[in-house]
Amino acid sequence: MKIIEKIEEKNTLKLVVSSNEESLFFLVKVYLEKMAEVDIVGIYKSHHLVDKTEFYLKTKSESPIKVLVKALKEAKKDLKDKKLK
Repeated sequence: MKIIEKIEEKNTLKLVVSSNEESLFFLVKVYLEKMAEVDIVGIYKSHHLVDKTEFYLKTKSESPIKVLVKALKEAKKDLKDKKLK
């Protein structure tokens, strides 16, 4: 995944990646929506044939990068715990 655009302001983060990463973003979105720190989280893809996915995160006060990393760690832990045996 290559980040082609990153806009980070006080409580917002917008990532545009040059690949079809909506599956990863939808997984992380599930975890972010449960977090009290998150105000808005969204994913945008203009067309399924376009290799460009946009991810948007707005937090209430905490750094959006920190919140995103926290959600990724939680998802990774859950996936590891539910590993097929």
